[in-house]
Amino acid sequence: MKWTTIVGVFCLLLTCTFPAHAKAPEEVSITSYGVGTAAYIFSASIADAVKKVSGITTRVIPAGNDMGRVLPLRAGEVDFSILTSTTGWFVSHGAADFANATWGPQPIRMAWRGGNLFIGYYTRGDSGIKKLSDLKGKRVGQIPGSASLNNLIQGALAFGGLTLEDCTVIRLPGHTVAGKALTQGAIDFYIFGTTGSCPVETSASPHGIYWFNMSPEDKGGWKRYYDWCPWTTEALVTRYAGKDKGIKPFHGATYPYNMWAWDKTSVETVYAYAKAMWESYDIYKSMHAELSGWNHQNLANIEGCFYPYHEGVIKLMKEKGVWTTEHEKFQKTQLDNEAKRMKLWAEAKKEAKAKKIKVGKDQWKKLWWNKLVEAGLLR
Repeated sequence: MKWTTIVGVFCLLLTCTFPAHAKAPEEVSITSYGVGTAAYIFSASIADAVKKVSGITTRVIPAGNDMGRVLPLRAGEVDFSILTSTTGWFVSHGAADFANATWGPQPIRMAWRGGNLFIGYYTRGDSGIKKLSDLKGKRVGQIPGSASLNNLIQGALAFGGLTLEDCTVIRLPGHTVAGKALTQGAIDFYIFGTTGSCPVETSASPHGIYWFNMSPEDKGGWKRYYDWCPWTTEALVTRYAGKDKGIKPFHGATYPYNMWAWDKTSVETVYAYAKAMWESYDIYKSMHAELSGWNHQNLANIEGCFYPYHEGVIKLMKEKGVWTTEHEKFQKTQLDNEAKRMKLWAEAKKEAKAKKIKVGKDQWKKLWWNKLVEAGLLR
């Protein structure tokens, strides 16, 4: 072989193995919740601001359910997805809809840690129900096919020392329908984002609204709650329906909205978009009441997060001087836990096969959840 040929082949190999520095993308795509939801407004507002400072065009794709939002992200058909950390938790832990043979624990990554969503449990103000333990014998809503909502409801009952068997279960077709059923008196308690339309309607009704206080001093109650809702953290709620009517702040739960990517999503794409978000914050922060929480401080806030950061946003955080030794420790812990979950999933499938339990069925989902609990991998 001639020397010039050898050099040419060597250069070709270098080009394939070590590409030139990637340019920032001209366009990215994001899946989000449906048009009119807070998450869709977040996506569109951030997209507009990012375009102004970086020239990057964002295509926002609404989807009706979690699978429809996450599947394109895993397939590499979109770059990002804006989801609550409830969904992120289920994806990363392979639980609920993702506890089937084609999913299991997944390497989802935080591309931006957004603002916190406050959630609270409430009843009509004139119901006479004052504590979650008072719900024994009362009518409780459940939403078929919505694992996150149902877990949140059962978690509240567990906080009060109750289960669904202690209550009358009313099955309802959707989240908003359930909220309206509470206002109309068809069920006795429900859960919602504390500034959501349904609790606002309940507060404005002749019945008024009453928010249950989940005292941080009730350690046993919170332990039982986390067994059902491990993606949440306790919080003093300061934004809620009825505040203008003199209702005092109360303790509920919180978890963040996040922008998500996959582990294999381009580092340069995530870095470029995160940098554009950092630089356009002053533009998008006033486009929605909750977008002020999508700030630089919350980006670095690891409280209530159980998933690794994407390498692209780590690159930005290091560049901006906000990546610390605490973040390094957090990242290692989350990556280690992810690897443990994936190993545990493989072991659990072997056990299920031996017991003739079909992966994806209810018996399997219970087995898998118990495995996570036993391994200390829920949180």
